[in-house]
Amino acid sequence: MNLVLGIQKNNIFAMFRFKQHLFCLLALAAAMFAAPSPAGNTAPYARAYIEGEEITGSTLESRYTAPENESPTPVIRWEKSDSRNGKPVLVRQGADAESYTLTDKDAGKYFRIIVGAGTKDAIASAWIGPVMTEEQAEGITNRFDSGKPYHENVADLQQELKEKLKDSVYFTVETGNLHASPYAMVRNERTAIPENLRPFRENGKIYLNQPFIQAVFKKELPDEIMEEAGGQKAYELGNAARALKLNLWLGDENRAPVDNFRMQPMAEGLVILTPEKDVFSPVKDRDLINEAVNQLFDFKASEEQLQWFRNAKFGMFLHWNPSSLLEREISWERNAARPKDSASGHKNIVDFEYDSAYRNFNPVQYNPRKWMSIAKKSGMKYAVLTTKHHDGFSNFPSVYDTYTIAATPYKKDIVGQFAAAARAAGLKVGFYYSGRDWFNPCYLTSQHYRYLEYYFGQLSELLTRYGQVDVLWFDSLGNSSLNQWDPRTMVRRIKQYQPDILINNRMNGTRGGGNREDLLEELKGDFLTPECKLGPFNSKTPWESCMTVANIPGTRWTGNWSYTSKAKTVPLEKSIKFLINNTVKDGNLLYNIGPTPLGAFDPEQANVFLSMGKWIAPYREAIYNTRGGPYIEQPWGGSCYKTDASGKKTVYLHVSPLIAQDGKALKGSEPLFIKDLGDKFTKATVIVNGNGNGKAAKLEKQDGQYKITLPAGVTWDSLDTVIKLQ
Repeated sequence: MNLVLGIQKNNIFAMFRFKQHLFCLLALAAAMFAAPSPAGNTAPYARAYIEGEEITGSTLESRYTAPENESPTPVIRWEKSDSRNGKPVLVRQGADAESYTLTDKDAGKYFRIIVGAGTKDAIASAWIGPVMTEEQAEGITNRFDSGKPYHENVADLQQELKEKLKDSVYFTVETGNLHASPYAMVRNERTAIPENLRPFRENGKIYLNQPFIQAVFKKELPDEIMEEAGGQKAYELGNAARALKLNLWLGDENRAPVDNFRMQPMAEGLVILTPEKDVFSPVKDRDLINEAVNQLFDFKASEEQLQWFRNAKFGMFLHWNPSSLLEREISWERNAARPKDSASGHKNIVDFEYDSAYRNFNPVQYNPRKWMSIAKKSGMKYAVLTTKHHDGFSNFPSVYDTYTIAATPYKKDIVGQFAAAARAAGLKVGFYYSGRDWFNPCYLTSQHYRYLEYYFGQLSELLTRYGQVDVLWFDSLGNSSLNQWDPRTMVRRIKQYQPDILINNRMNGTRGGGNREDLLEELKGDFLTPECKLGPFNSKTPWESCMTVANIPGTRWTGNWSYTSKAKTVPLEKSIKFLINNTVKDGNLLYNIGPTPLGAFDPEQANVFLSMGKWIAPYREAIYNTRGGPYIEQPWGGSCYKTDASGKKTVYLHVSPLIAQDGKALKGSEPLFIKDLGDKFTKATVIVNGNGNGKAAKLEKQDGQYKITLPAGVTWDSLDTVIKLQ
């Protein structure tokens, strides 16, 4: 029996080695049809933007970057429009059109520049606007005092709200893509609103149902103002307010005179019933209004919302963008300065070779259905794609930027195709999005408010275009204070769009700089993300190790996230170790692959994933839908468990040399001893990829412990033997 078992194991790895050689030959053949090199297609200028405030009477300056020691004089075209998607109108053009002074006729308009207008190398800036009048701009008030920690500024806003709205009731109703608030503030008491009691819209009107009126106001309203709406008895909001002798303040009606980001509160659907009149001025009280809405939402996912993530155990991470053409590590091998971040050794703000790579990015082999088929066959339950990394390039079209997939020869929306394919394969959908941006000219500058508009705007695009999004994966911020980011409003906005979304722990992590305060628990996200290391046991906070399936030995990188042909594939055995370790320690494995420039997977790396799926097959019940423990950090490995509806526990002991303590791995058929934790086990079954699978092991209780003996002829597996205890 031992001989047969040994042959089976050797066959698995012999087959894997054969496939490695075969895939190497296939990869060599594929190189003949490799993606075109970006060499020779470097842009003559990059990063076009407008500097100056969009206020009448101000002068806007055109800005762009040219290669060192070059002084091009491109034609600059100034255009304005009624909206970001409107028809552009020429206002000025010429090689000397370096600036434009805004007049009263420009109020309410959007502006952009096109550098190199009329040539194949023309690049457009993002639109800015709408333009404010000087009088309108005077009302802008920033309530986030840079001299105070962010949480103190928030506390000041909340105290002011308590005083201003102490006798008021407020909540939000569903508006377009924005979900209604799960809470109402009732005279300064945050009160949960069950879904069947929530105010709603019908035919352009807002209604309050009878149970809501009774629960919140403790009153009966006149029958003559009751209507049938939404299939129930309800009161139109205006009629209810008059009957209650309260004034209405509506976020839908009380808006800034122009939809400028610095002026406009994010208060769509906000309803305030109050004895006071005109409680807020939309522009002056923008931050105060935003915080009023913030208080109506939970920032952390519930245990119910987290359950699928805890059950999933295994996911696919994908780092991909035009950097793959250069085989450079995404963002980190962009040879340019990293504003407000770790030193790069470069002072130049543009790496023309790297930042021009998009001009040749045409991944004609991109077929996310094939990607997701591999993920599913590999046993993965969710997939996370880079939508934008630190280098600023977006894999989706955006009205807030021009440095996107729409500017490439490929042009098609990579993110949209990915989301549809993942969902069709039954996988949860995750988006990686970097708030850090080393390319955007407004990032953490005097015009950071424009970057904030871009940041909020792009996330709104990602969360409203592609159906349900299950994970939002951030990756820290540059040296700054949270006062520059207003993260409470951002998290609330995310939850308004996608109430069940999970957010990782890196959204609000700033790299030193001005943020010297401890991050409040509500802003720490829903799960931890140890990078390129296996996490320790943690059953309190959900977590996943993000690991890479390919690495270049001897480099300073923690792993190779994006594609390079120089990377070495992580062996199958080590990959299996990652999954076993994280399963018994109550975490997940998010395993990364970097697609090629053409949009395919490296065959050898894909084969590791697929081989993991084959290995997982007999162990499925001992991996998915389990929690780590109760046997933690054991010499022989670790365990996980399930609990049924009646509270009965099934424990899975992973007896694995891959995670055993040095010199402590069980060998041959020696018995396993475990402490009796009071679960009263009566049955032990072997789960293994090979001989002995499904057979009963001998279970004996002696001296406060259990002795487990393998069936005759069965030995401990070189990768993992699971003992199922019931």
